[in-house]
Amino acid sequence: MKEIIKNSAQTLRDNGLAGFYRKVVRYSASRLDGLKPAAVRYKALLEEYRDVSDPVFQVTNQEILESRRLTQQKTTGRIQSAVWFVPPFSHLSFGGTYTIFRVIEKLSKQGVFNTVVVYGEPFFNAEKTCSQISREFPCLKNYELKVLGKRGLSVDDLPDADLGFCTYWTSAYHLLKYRRVRRKYYLVQDYEPLFFSAGSMSALAESTYRFGFTGIFNSPGLGDATMGRHGMEGFSFIPAVDTSIYFPDFERKKGKDGKVKLFFYARPGNARNAFNLGLIAIQQLVQRFPERLEVVAAGAKWDESVYGLKGRIRNLGLLKSLRDVADIYRECDIGMVFMLSRHPSYQPLEFMASGMATVTNRNEDNLWLLRDGVNCLLSEPSPYAMAERVGELVCNDDLRMSIARKGHQEVSSRSWESEIDAIWRQIEERW
Repeated sequence: MKEIIKNSAQTLRDNGLAGFYRKVVRYSASRLDGLKPAAVRYKALLEEYRDVSDPVFQVTNQEILESRRLTQQKTTGRIQSAVWFVPPFSHLSFGGTYTIFRVIEKLSKQGVFNTVVVYGEPFFNAEKTCSQISREFPCLKNYELKVLGKRGLSVDDLPDADLGFCTYWTSAYHLLKYRRVRRKYYLVQDYEPLFFSAGSMSALAESTYRFGFTGIFNSPGLGDATMGRHGMEGFSFIPAVDTSIYFPDFERKKGKDGKVKLFFYARPGNARNAFNLGLIAIQQLVQRFPERLEVVAAGAKWDESVYGLKGRIRNLGLLKSLRDVADIYRECDIGMVFMLSRHPSYQPLEFMASGMATVTNRNEDNLWLLRDGVNCLLSEPSPYAMAERVGELVCNDDLRMSIARKGHQEVSSRSWESEIDAIWRQIEERW
């Protein structure tokens, strides 16, 4: 103890109060380093235990067989009702949620009454959400929004329905336990087992593809991968872009100062968007093109100063509306995004529709859309390789404009209306 006091006094004399404080912090951190990983891992393990212990995930083989038997029976009459299991969401504008409500609106137009069931958040603000729905989907009239757990509402209390839809892997367990329905569909918008490291959660997510539901897959590559691996039956649609929001302004693409603007889709909370790989690529690019390149980042809130990018990029965080997003896209010349699961995400489509030259990582499940050197540039996920490909577009105005125009042609030939109509036709044929 005397030795510690002696050393502390010496440190205080030599380094002053501020220096002494810094050394104490570093020493404390070094002593705790050995404990932190184990403590963090144990906490994560307990949280996972709490999650997988939820009764909704406790299903038997008999329940799966019974669900399959139920939905293989013959149907008669017309489709009049549907129940949708939807995870809680904060805003309709998020791509996957917006797509769900596009389909719900289509069913509503066809005379189907939709019961939208939000689960996992008993205090979900249904009134606020209904106001959002009225603004975003004015043609969606004949529906009701229910919240599981609110006032004791359970799956057993839900009404009979012709169709049942799950929209995320956790919702598939609710749909499995919902027995008062004649057909069950699974709106698959990404390969969700890849949202987790191999383990308990990824196993539960993957299991849902073997529940016997008919899949509605958001892109051909995702459909082929999921049906091929798990033997699901279903069909795919091609995600479109709302061209009333996302459209190009090629005349304005080159700023008066001659700078090239790069948009980086920055989502640190989504592992599949490889935030750290993207940041290292950005660091390389701002060093290589300090005068020629302007970088704009958006997608989520994060602190660019932690990564040495303070004052070197424009970080907009989470934008308020889709129109704000589209305005930024029209300002930019190049869009860079990583996507490591089996869906291309909406960003490449929106980049192309907005007249940006798109750069993304090579992903075999997305080659139905992405053609290297034609409508985009593809790269290995290494940050240096990605920076090289972006650099090609920074240095070559003709290549950049060619890629941008071909990308725009690619997505402008499809509409959400035609794709949602095709989904309804498939549902009717299977009825």
